[in-house]
Amino acid sequence: MRGLVRSLTMAALALAGCASAPQPGVALDEVRVDSRGADAGGGGAACGDFALTAAQARYFLARSVVVSDRQLRDGWDVLPCYVRGTARSSGGVWRWEIRAGGTATLETPSGATELRACSDCDAVITRPARARKP
Repeated sequence: MRGLVRSLTMAALALAGCASAPQPGVALDEVRVDSRGADAGGGGAACGDFALTAAQARYFLARSVVVSDRQLRDGWDVLPCYVRGTARSSGGVWRWEIRAGGTATLETPSGATELRACSDCDAVITRPARARKP
């Protein structure tokens, strides 16, 4: 029995090591900002001031957490203003899009997409007053 428990524990650790998402608090290397803008028909002049530096994007990505569609809808405003870029890790190139409401999408090197949000990123993103922690 003890051997089985150990084998299952080792298998779980091996699978956890294969997970593609960066762990919270781990900074990705070579974070670059490639573009910024707004969704068609939205934002306009209101998005003119939304911009992030590479350091601010790194800060956001290190503190954001994976959320479900429902958590994103219920907890944050998905605003039309965005900043897009890339980052590198030992696993490859990540593509990201951070929105003014404190939300993001992160595409892993394998092509999987995660929804992310950050309730502790006010230092780099000003979220609307109604946005709340999930």
